[in-house]
Amino acid sequence: MTNNINKYKEDIEWDLNLLFQYDTVWPTIYNTLRSYNFTAPKANLFGTPSNIWAGGQIPGIYGEFKKETLKNLYAYLQQNLTNPILNFSNTNLTKEDLKDEYANFILETSFEYNARFIVYSDYLRDYIKEKNPDATVVASVIKANCRFQGPNKIEEATIENETNYYNKLLKEYDIVVVRPEYSKDILPYHPEYIDDISRLEVLINQPCIKNCPKMPEHYKCTEKLNTNLNQDVNFECIKNNIPCTILYENNLIHDEETIKRLTTNGIKHIMLSAKQQNSSKSILYEMFKTIFDTTGSNQIVINDAMTSNLKEESEYFNQIIGNTEGLFSPFIN
Repeated sequence: MTNNINKYKEDIEWDLNLLFQYDTVWPTIYNTLRSYNFTAPKANLFGTPSNIWAGGQIPGIYGEFKKETLKNLYAYLQQNLTNPILNFSNTNLTKEDLKDEYANFILETSFEYNARFIVYSDYLRDYIKEKNPDATVVASVIKANCRFQGPNKIEEATIENETNYYNKLLKEYDIVVVRPEYSKDILPYHPEYIDDISRLEVLINQPCIKNCPKMPEHYKCTEKLNTNLNQDVNFECIKNNIPCTILYENNLIHDEETIKRLTTNGIKHIMLSAKQQNSSKSILYEMFKTIFDTTGSNQIVINDAMTSNLKEESEYFNQIIGNTEGLFSPFIN
């Protein structure tokens, strides 16, 4: 019996959009694989709780963490050989915002657990590095999206412009997330364009369409919900008015051949997002079939993970997490 059901190279790090919402999904997968003597790849969980630095997504949980509860969560992740990644991608941060007491509490607590930080603001990058020079700071994909998309874009998304921009960011950040347009259409065929491809990260299941002009506006609307879920947000997705055939031709989903090309070319960081409205079980299935070979006898493994194992892991998580008073998620979990 083989001890490897990974679809891709074992040295890949998967960054999964599960933190603060689907925290038990990866530990369920990890422990299920271990029970079958399979080797699980390295995975980290990213997300954001409600706070002023949040961005890129609606926070997975609202209210304020107590320190003991947040530390219990991080310790639980480390017990399952995974680390947190905080998504601090607010596009409108000011230097004054860096003083926010609760955001700083999250930052300082996260330092203790080898967390990474996804950021948009160079101010925040410098602030984090000043406090902890060893912290890993990731350039959010939002930086490139806002630079090359929308009515206020800074420059055209030519191959030359985009390549130069990523090489510049690699001098300023530890890891750089590139636009899916670039990782799907350019990077698989021209890895030599990038100075250090091992420090790029690719987002392989972005649900948007290529070069969406409304993406920066979408981020701004999302940021209104950073600390208050009841804010009035009026945003209509451009996909609502586009024929299915056009959506299909302009999708940003990376197929297996593309991902294999990327990993063969030296990509070591892959980001996988999750639809926040879905259940833990459907998210687990989506993660499992993307990362692993689920054909033949391997179906037994995923069936175990989705049935009793996920339920048992969730019960264990609820026992050890501690005081969650005042915390709530607006999504199905």
